[in-house]
Amino acid sequence: MADRRSILGMWLIERGSGRNLVARAYDGIDIDMDLIAPFLSATHTFIDKASNETLKTIDTENSRYVWEANEHLLFVMVISKAARIGHMRFMLEYALNEFINNFIPQDTGVANILKEWHGDPTAFREFGLFLDELVAQYEETDECLLAGKSMDCLEVYNHIFREIMKIDMETRDKQNIARSIRNRIGPLNEKYEFLEGVPIDGHGIEVLEIDVAKGDISYRSLRNALEELLRITAEEVQERAGLNKYRHMVFEHLMPYVKRDIQRLQTYAILDDVVRYLF
Repeated sequence: MADRRSILGMWLIERGSGRNLVARAYDGIDIDMDLIAPFLSATHTFIDKASNETLKTIDTENSRYVWEANEHLLFVMVISKAARIGHMRFMLEYALNEFINNFIPQDTGVANILKEWHGDPTAFREFGLFLDELVAQYEETDECLLAGKSMDCLEVYNHIFREIMKIDMETRDKQNIARSIRNRIGPLNEKYEFLEGVPIDGHGIEVLEIDVAKGDISYRSLRNALEELLRITAEEVQERAGLNKYRHMVFEHLMPYVKRDIQRLQTYAILDDVVRYLF
């Protein structure tokens, strides 16, 4: 388990009534999970109506509350301030969709289930266990990748690295960039052994060579490694190519790809990394 958790607790709440369908406390929460649910629901409703905006986050002194909502439900996660918001939103959206699609009978619907539910805390026990497993996949360093989406994530990064290396430079200069990247990621290889052997050349970084099929690479480890790899690549290319060629590459090659694949970049919070390190 990581020394510091990202996810401290989760609530699935009925909108309007504030009834708590599922509550999970993982660490660092010294509150009554059932008592706070109506407060969270009321806060969301107040912000929604008073400002005509949808509440997404609220910061407290030591933590952050992240919201996802639909017509009938609120899904709230309390996280550490060090946690990546994009990752947390992906998990909230994914889990809420799972609840609706796989834990609610399709011929019944959420509205009817809630109408017939009389507060039995065991009614949604299986979904609570699903949340426990989902959180463990994110927090643990030796669990399989979140929701089996590892290959999608790797494909997106693979495309990004290829687009970056389409920069207008001589082949020899691109090979020098690749050599410099290989030298700089030495410490990363020690921390993330799955990076060893990944081909790096003048055409890109073939992260699709990372073997995730065995399920022994955590989502957090993979994302952290790829983010660092992107940062190093962006620094090396910009320094060696110069600002004009770098900008040309961003607008002529990288941005068209980002626009084509924007949904996956947003889903896996990779767009955050692109903006942070390439602009």
